[in-house]
Amino acid sequence: MTSSLDLSSVPPIYILPTHLQTDDLHEAEDSLYHAGGHLSYNAGEAHLFLGRVSQKKRAAFDLRSRGVWTEPADLPTPDPTRKKRKLSPISSDGGQPNERVGPINVNGPVDGDSLRNHASSSMLFPDLKDHVLVLRLDWLDNCLKENTVVPYGPYLVYWGKVVPKPAGAEAPESSPKAVTYIKATRDFQSVSTSTTTTPKKDTISSILARAQADNPSSSPISATSRRSFHSHPALTHSTRPPKLQRTTTSEFENLDSRSLPPLPDWAKNHVTYSCLRSTPPSPPNAAFIAQLEKIKLARLLTLDEIGVRAYSTSVASLSAYPFAITTPLEITRLPGCNEKIALLWSEWDSSGTTDSERYIQAIGDLESDTDLKHLHLFWEIWGVGPDTARKFYFEYGWKDLDDVVEFGWTSLSRVQQIGVKFYDEFLDKIPRKEVEAISDTILRHARLCRNISEEDWGTDKDMVCVIVGGYRRGKAFCGDVDVILSHRDEEATKNLVVDIVASLETEGWVTHTLTLNTTTSDRGQQTLPYRSEGHGAGFDSLDKALCVWQDPHFTPPTDEPGAKNPNIHRRVDIIISTWRTVGCAVLGWSGGTTFQRDIRRYVSKVKGWKFDSSGIRDRGNGMVLDLEAPREGDTADDWEDRERRLMDGMGIGWRPATERCTG
Repeated sequence: MTSSLDLSSVPPIYILPTHLQTDDLHEAEDSLYHAGGHLSYNAGEAHLFLGRVSQKKRAAFDLRSRGVWTEPADLPTPDPTRKKRKLSPISSDGGQPNERVGPINVNGPVDGDSLRNHASSSMLFPDLKDHVLVLRLDWLDNCLKENTVVPYGPYLVYWGKVVPKPAGAEAPESSPKAVTYIKATRDFQSVSTSTTTTPKKDTISSILARAQADNPSSSPISATSRRSFHSHPALTHSTRPPKLQRTTTSEFENLDSRSLPPLPDWAKNHVTYSCLRSTPPSPPNAAFIAQLEKIKLARLLTLDEIGVRAYSTSVASLSAYPFAITTPLEITRLPGCNEKIALLWSEWDSSGTTDSERYIQAIGDLESDTDLKHLHLFWEIWGVGPDTARKFYFEYGWKDLDDVVEFGWTSLSRVQQIGVKFYDEFLDKIPRKEVEAISDTILRHARLCRNISEEDWGTDKDMVCVIVGGYRRGKAFCGDVDVILSHRDEEATKNLVVDIVASLETEGWVTHTLTLNTTTSDRGQQTLPYRSEGHGAGFDSLDKALCVWQDPHFTPPTDEPGAKNPNIHRRVDIIISTWRTVGCAVLGWSGGTTFQRDIRRYVSKVKGWKFDSSGIRDRGNGMVLDLEAPREGDTADDWEDRERRLMDGMGIGWRPATERCTG
């Protein structure tokens, strides 16, 4: 993880996602971040672009699709006198020299070594004030390999001069990327279904612009460009007066750091992986974190995948911080947080004296935005993701659930139809006691399906049932119920999901079976191959059933013997795992979204492995790694022991699920 490479003096860098898998993009961004480079998620602020492109035309197209208009230019002739330029001596009080070579962006005091390093590396790049460079991503790889800033010449794809957007021109759309559908808590207010003006397609740009206007100091840029609130603080230029008085970076630095709480070890060591630190369910800064979650949700609804990931990282870092924040400097010290998050906190903190009074103007704008309200309404339908919600609203012009039923019912998938039918019921949270009752019923039917006698209950011959998801993380109320079943005999888990769903349906507990996968049984209950094809590939590849659940027991009124069952419908996931990899299954279904993401990133980058809920494989040779098996001297081998050994073997260290609440 450590490297002597210092990219802090290299111009602001934007990584083009074209032809990059998500994991490769994350790895490149992580490498740049750890080397001190100025990673920008705002193409309009970057001057150096890295990507897997080889043609000038393609490079110019990718820039235009992100709102950066250019024209080809001739590279300037190197200045032979530049290498002879000397820096003025550093003054005794640590002040700046009289002359610098190019812009410098540093945090904290500037010393002579950093200035000299900057001078040497800045010679490698021409003046980029009005120009951009597009280089092959190999440049970054070789910088990392050589532990120095290598010349850009051999990697040059395109050198262009930035020009104003031509009148009437529209930025081309870049290739669409797959969207991960993740559900969150209901952060927005209830949606009004009153009649509004029919949305036009050009409102897509306006909604995106408004949803991304959460930073009053960010530069305006084309709505089609990749945007993030998390661009580097030194790369942001104010274009309009702030709504509230802001604290400047210099004011942050003038605060006496000795009066601040001690940094946790993970912050001191700049640990960026949330799976390597403990995150409680109720952190001291939960009220402010809830505000960031609202911005993250707006990013999700506007298909800003990068923004979602950036806010997720900040939320996870703040959630792990064990002290109530009192100054913005505390935030800038945390991995994954920067001045912009600190500015949001300053606005929020100064807007009132209690959490109920405090607010952030940009979030108020998001919550009152009509388009976002409609998108959020559709996104809450089970089986509808952000892009489908946008299609419902922007393309079809639907405004509420009645429109969906009247104009599009036959075009919905079965899952979506069920999601509309039980919309309000699925939004009703499930208390822990009910979750436990559902789990007990599932376990009872699993024992019946495998003829496990009562005398074997609690022994190695018994079926094991683990409630995972939000319940295991300690939530008082859950959105759905996730249950993992396993047995020490692999024959007992083979096709168990089919048998148990049939049994539950027969007794009336399961009213609808929306998904029934036997992917593990179909491959002989083996770990998913490293390079798999077809159905079942991905992070979750276990036998699984997604069901609609309803308690069949009720007493009908005496005057209505055939009355409809009034009990509420619930969403229940039944997952089956072999005992050999039950630790992977439980770990894969127990952490917060960011915790799960960072496990995969960590084992991939640090260990060279691939992890999913079916097991661990070595990326080099594809071999399955068994980190769960009992070690010499182990006397216990329950599912939690296997999860503990797994986490220790992965290098992330075991911590209870109640400390994996990253959001």
